[in-house]
Amino acid sequence: MSEMTPLPDHVPADRVVNFDFRNDDAIRRDPWAYIAGLRERPDIFFSPDLGGYWVVTRADMIDEVFSDHERFTARSVSIPKRNASIVLIPNNLDPPEHTGYRKAMADNLFSPRALSTLVEDSRLFARGLYKAFELGRCEFVSEFAYRLPIDIFLNLMGADLALRDQCLSWIKLIFRGRSGEETGKGFTAAYAWVTEWLTEQLADPSRNRGSMFRAMVASRTGGRPLDFDEMRSITLMLFSGGLDTITSQMTHIMKFLAENRGHREYLITHPQKISMALEEMLRRFGISFIGRTVAKDIIFHGVRMKESDVVCAATPLAGLDPRAWEDPLTVDFDRGGGRRIKHLGFGAGPHLCIGAYLARTQITVMLEELLPLMPNLRIETGAVIETLPGSTMMLKALPLAWDISP
Repeated sequence: MSEMTPLPDHVPADRVVNFDFRNDDAIRRDPWAYIAGLRERPDIFFSPDLGGYWVVTRADMIDEVFSDHERFTARSVSIPKRNASIVLIPNNLDPPEHTGYRKAMADNLFSPRALSTLVEDSRLFARGLYKAFELGRCEFVSEFAYRLPIDIFLNLMGADLALRDQCLSWIKLIFRGRSGEETGKGFTAAYAWVTEWLTEQLADPSRNRGSMFRAMVASRTGGRPLDFDEMRSITLMLFSGGLDTITSQMTHIMKFLAENRGHREYLITHPQKISMALEEMLRRFGISFIGRTVAKDIIFHGVRMKESDVVCAATPLAGLDPRAWEDPLTVDFDRGGGRRIKHLGFGAGPHLCIGAYLARTQITVMLEELLPLMPNLRIETGAVIETLPGSTMMLKALPLAWDISP
């Protein structure tokens, strides 16, 4: 466990619960049972771990934290707090400043034109990764889940795929760091890497054929082009904000399907249902522990919070809240009664994940491409599966096996 912070004077003793999502061995062993057990705790409690922070456990309250930027600012989203000298656009901005940047990104970087080849490229990359697997087996995390999202993104940014390992080195520190010092090192390394790479690209932008990079260079905010600092901040956000999250989500979904033949065969025989089923799996396997900072002294559902207090809005807690979902630990592809369920897997409010389409597309392609090629998919006998805690939860390794047709 991390070093505990002395309790602030305004925190009542009956709301103190130790919860260290970056280091707790219980998360390594069985994160979902551990998180589901938090329903026995107060709806809002204070953990003295990781610098001290509030934890909101009800889905409806988590939605409030995501949506109400006047009470819960995104100026700091890390737990523990990191040095705010590195600002990620638009993640660390609140409306109205956030609004212009987000619109520019939605209209350009995440436009249908910039992402026109995403589905085709995702299929091409996924098929290539499958062909590289050993016959009838793979280590899914390192051989697929880490590689597909970053290769697709490097391709969109016009970056050399050989840069993958350099990026992963600091992405892992940012998301898997066990302390503020480690995550800070990750951001510092990422800042230096992006500064060097972007400087090289902007020396002659015409050489870069990446559709997302070209869209960023062409973007306007307030009627003017983005300057270097803005493009560096956006690039850093793009590299650090979406790669680990997609990887993490893939690992949990594939583990579930390898262990649940009925669900797997349903998706193989009903591929048109994958998009709806995916929403239930995104709900069930929430992965992100997202921070907000209290903007001013408030009373939130009877709890006194002080300006600068840190609040955790965690998508795993929202997805497993029994007050929001009946039998929340069960994956039920019919939960929505034929309609797409509304979950908080991608957040909510002004900071609803701008990369949600990227994530959904890559996971959908993964399911469509891999499942039919992996009959009798299973986890290799004797494998011990461990979850890596961090700002997102992902599997350390997932050794899979399947039958090979004669």
